[in-house]
Amino acid sequence: MFQLRWGEGGEAWKWRRRLWAWEEERLLECRLLLLSFVSHVNNNDVWSWVLNPVAGYTVKGAYHSLLTELIDTLSAFSAALPSIWRKDVPLKVSVFASRLFRDRLPTKDNSFRRNIIQADARGCVSGCGLPVTADNLFFHYDVFGQVWYLVRHWLDISSVNPLTISDHYLQFHTSSGSAISRCSFMHLLWFAIIWVIWKEMNARISRAKESTMHQLLDNIKLISFSWFKASFVAFYYKFHD
Repeated sequence: MFQLRWGEGGEAWKWRRRLWAWEEERLLECRLLLLSFVSHVNNNDVWSWVLNPVAGYTVKGAYHSLLTELIDTLSAFSAALPSIWRKDVPLKVSVFASRLFRDRLPTKDNSFRRNIIQADARGCVSGCGLPVTADNLFFHYDVFGQVWYLVRHWLDISSVNPLTISDHYLQFHTSSGSAISRCSFMHLLWFAIIWVIWKEMNARISRAKESTMHQLLDNIKLISFSWFKASFVAFYYKFHD
């Protein structure tokens, strides 16, 4: 790779497919690290773990490094980071939420930045004309924004939608009180809401099928109840109680 040149435009960076936006960011970081690299012909190659040259590589050390980097990147979300991975929420939903916070979802805005779609195709499926960013999609569109209003009306709470995903998550789970049991349920409910909104958007795009706002609310109630019931077997109430 050194002989092929690993600077920008070098032959060492030839890919069989177009890189995603986050992959290009990682590639730039790698190039910056290699700028200070000097190849010594007479020295043997050895592996060295820069984070801990004495003890070497460990899974725990690598995980701590990745987690620290993620917390630094999402400083506003660092306090709530551990609660993404919940036992009472399906793993695929937790993975989905993790991608949402890191802006790794295949939204139209991300597709436009990757030159996959044209600028005139960035409009939302609800017909508002705004670009489909994650913040707009889940909280600020007229159609999907109404879902949060209906949920708050159902729970008899009052609040406004913050501008960012991390702020919304932190605010929502304490909007019904600071008791541990209430915060835990609001966490679970937040996951159910974003999951229903994402599935509804995909249904509108792929099957041209639209659900009413009250149908979405019923789906949120049913999904959150099923998750809660599966985790707490002693919960003896039924869905219509």
